[in-house]
Amino acid sequence: MPFQVPKLHVEILREFLALSDGTIDGFISALVTARPQFNFSDLASEVPETGVPRNLTEGILHVVVSLYRTGSSLGGGDPFLDNEVFPSLVNSGLFPPGDGGIEWQKLRRFLAAALSLERSVGTASKAGPVLTDHERIFDSAKILTDLRPVYHLDVSEKPDAAVIIHMLKITQRDQRGNKADLFFALDSNDIATMKEIIARAEKKEQSLRGVVENSGITVLNVRSTY
Repeated sequence: MPFQVPKLHVEILREFLALSDGTIDGFISALVTARPQFNFSDLASEVPETGVPRNLTEGILHVVVSLYRTGSSLGGGDPFLDNEVFPSLVNSGLFPPGDGGIEWQKLRRFLAAALSLERSVGTASKAGPVLTDHERIFDSAKILTDLRPVYHLDVSEKPDAAVIIHMLKITQRDQRGNKADLFFALDSNDIATMKEIIARAEKKEQSLRGVVENSGITVLNVRSTY
């Protein structure tokens, strides 16, 4: 199936092309100096005011990050822009058929520059996939709590005691988005142990974050979407 730029992204590009060359150049300059961020939304917040409306800033970065990911799997560079992106945009109606004129050259210059920015665009494109590159990924969890009576030999008699049981349901997903549930029975001791383990993991994360940041590497704040 040939590469196709989504309709929503085409409309964002159409709006972006209406900006002046100077505004687009200023936008690129802001991206050059932007600090690494986890996703395109955080990166949009990192870009200072450049004359580009905030919603368009986030929209165009969404487009660029999407193109970066697709381009990485198709070889990237000039061939990707000329042989994949341009024909798709022509088919979408953004440019007249066979037109490689001023509008495309304007957009091509921007895309080539933006897609080369590994520190900002590259990081926002790759951080999420790097984080979730596992066979099984945590999706969600839920705990159901029940009371279980301890019955006498004669089960018709009223029980004198009971225990409380927690059923932990963990939903996992794979890289294709398929989900599966796992169930674990827990008691109050298990809950206390889990709390200690999680607290220890949080302390280790803070310690490791400090060490890494002191070395000059930015530790990204993880988000639920990318």
